[in-house]
Amino acid sequence: MLIRDVIQAYLASHVRGRGREDHRHAAWWCAQIGQEESPTLSTSLIVMKLDALAAYGRRPATVGFYLRFLRRVCAWGALMSYLPADPCAGMALPKESPQPMRALTEDEERRLCGILGPPYSLWIKLAIETGLKQSEQFTLRWRDVDLKKATLFLPQSNGGAVTTLRVSPQAIAILEQLRQLHPPSLWVFPDLKNPFRAVNIHAFYVGRWVNAVHRANIPWCTWKDLRHTAGVRLAQQGLSATDITRALRHREARQAYHYRAWKQDAPAHHPRKRCPSPPVFDDSTTEELQQTLLRDLSERPVTLGEVCRLYALHHLKRRPSRRQFDGIFRQFFVPWKERLLTSVSRKEVRAWYLGLSHIPSHANKALTFLRSVFNWALDLELIHCANPTLRIRRYPEPPRERYLKEEEVQRFLQGLSTLPPKQHAYLLLVLLTGARKSEARQMRWQDIDETARLWRKPRTKNGRPHLIPLPTQALETIQRLPRQGPWVFAGMTGGPWCAATVDKFWAVARRRWGLDDISIHDLRRSCGSFLASHGENLPTIQNVLGHNSLAPTSIYTRLNTKAVDRALQAQADRLFSLGATEA
Repeated sequence: MLIRDVIQAYLASHVRGRGREDHRHAAWWCAQIGQEESPTLSTSLIVMKLDALAAYGRRPATVGFYLRFLRRVCAWGALMSYLPADPCAGMALPKESPQPMRALTEDEERRLCGILGPPYSLWIKLAIETGLKQSEQFTLRWRDVDLKKATLFLPQSNGGAVTTLRVSPQAIAILEQLRQLHPPSLWVFPDLKNPFRAVNIHAFYVGRWVNAVHRANIPWCTWKDLRHTAGVRLAQQGLSATDITRALRHREARQAYHYRAWKQDAPAHHPRKRCPSPPVFDDSTTEELQQTLLRDLSERPVTLGEVCRLYALHHLKRRPSRRQFDGIFRQFFVPWKERLLTSVSRKEVRAWYLGLSHIPSHANKALTFLRSVFNWALDLELIHCANPTLRIRRYPEPPRERYLKEEEVQRFLQGLSTLPPKQHAYLLLVLLTGARKSEARQMRWQDIDETARLWRKPRTKNGRPHLIPLPTQALETIQRLPRQGPWVFAGMTGGPWCAATVDKFWAVARRRWGLDDISIHDLRRSCGSFLASHGENLPTIQNVLGHNSLAPTSIYTRLNTKAVDRALQAQADRLFSLGATEA
């Protein structure tokens, strides 16, 4: 089977997530490697062709679009057994630094329009007047334009919705001029040589646009910069960030603030690299702890900050809760760090705790840490007073009971085939094994025993190792991943995935599958729920989920309704049998 046949089969399939430029990318790949046999498709061949494309003058972002298309083809071809393996798995997309925001001045706009001439100058004026995206403007049809009501109806490619956009009288005047200048067509921007089809924006862009920008002797600008120009001019008119966001149909108001702060000829803003935040507590030695325990506390009593530091460095050490304690200390306990530990009263703690009623879960964690600090100080005889956090009732926290239903599991499993291999393997691993999000992210190849189908987690949330069998489906999916380092789910820098990486791709996937209210942890909860509903006992579920005790596992007993159903049905039968006997 030729590579061209695989590409054509992919285009003929009804795979979701196809791009609008797929046919152009497919034609290029068919011309480059279409005559090769599909088993000969390798990573080196793909890299060689992409390097040739970059040498031809294409930007890294453009090269990335061609690679994205081939990645989808190869993932689909490997899934359908058209390819022996996915040669694109693990290939990084080319990156380029973002360009500074560019907005045209009125003089630059006038020079550019003068060189382009009609009707192309009207295209630019309409883009600046309306802030339309390039894809929205050049796919606009006259049936989507209501000149009398000054309204445009913009169909959205993802979902089939239609956005209604009110435009200014100046934009309506431009549209009326275009209707007179352009030949009769269904398209607002037709191909002037063949009005039956829309304009070829790529040909216009690399032809007339590039030439006009150079002849106008202005700094380089793209069509997207016309949209930036529209935003800047709206900001100069005094519109608020909310109004600008609504007019340009942005998802967030962040870009609108850039428009309001934009200045002509201002130096490009390069964001500073984030420096790691300084540690909350300095290092401490065992000798310092010994000196604190042996000193005369009547003359030099300990402060809250001093005890919190010793508690973090000598008790929590490298436990998973250490990072959370540092954050809570920085957020809540810094104002009290110079206070003597014995001077903190229960009334003060209660008043502080009542002020956190709007964040009950976070308040409970902070109270728990403060209680632990006082208990630790009492155990070490650093204080001889009562714990001021006692008898303070915690805020109720109803447990989250969201898990996948059977119909949602079907959608989840069907959607996995549309994801890249690493994302596919990660989500399947969490669902089938009930692993925590961080445990799956930090999975290493050396922790997997492929012969015995075992996964040894060196350190879990409880601070203990955990050995768990791997289901065959999860192991086979992991074995197909490339081994590019010690980590199974390696990131761009060679380390394991960060939490933000997982959150980003899961946010896209769950929205696409209609699972908007499902979190990654809900997949772990679904694993325990299905085990409980099918009659597995609590110790088994505890071992699967890696709980320290049966208390957190007991939540799943409410989901096992089969035993309750048998008991209630047997009782109902007995009661009715008594009634039948008396009758």
